[in-house]
Amino acid sequence: MSTLPDLPSALAKSPHFQIERVRRHTKDEVERTLATHETTMREFWILTCVDVEPMSQRQLSELLNVDASDMVRLIDSLEDHGWVTRDRDPKDRRRQIVEATKKGKKALTKLGDDVAAAEDRALEASSQKQLKSLKKLSQALEADD
Repeated sequence: MSTLPDLPSALAKSPHFQIERVRRHTKDEVERTLATHETTMREFWILTCVDVEPMSQRQLSELLNVDASDMVRLIDSLEDHGWVTRDRDPKDRRRQIVEATKKGKKALTKLGDDVAAAEDRALEASSQKQLKSLKKLSQALEADD
């Protein structure tokens, strides 16, 4: 069995590299969990957004930074699950409004619990202080945008 060399110090010191490692580790755990429900993280994000209020496909694309063509495919999948409906906006027939169904809202409760547990598993080696610092960093970066 081969042993891995030490990580170059330039990468060990790189915030971008370290953030990417955390992101990838967390994403992998969440995606594995959601796969057991035959859904994805981006579908979960969409369902979470439209659970709060119906949104247009364009709003979802912009809010979640998802390409419009990918958004169509993701919403198609959510419709196939029976978790959302997509209807023409009566005020602007060019817009499609996406709304969570009762089945979608029920599914979201279970998915949300499972995602939270997956995130906890992915970050279980982290202390509460470290997680609080990560959240503060994220909020500071968001405030700059």
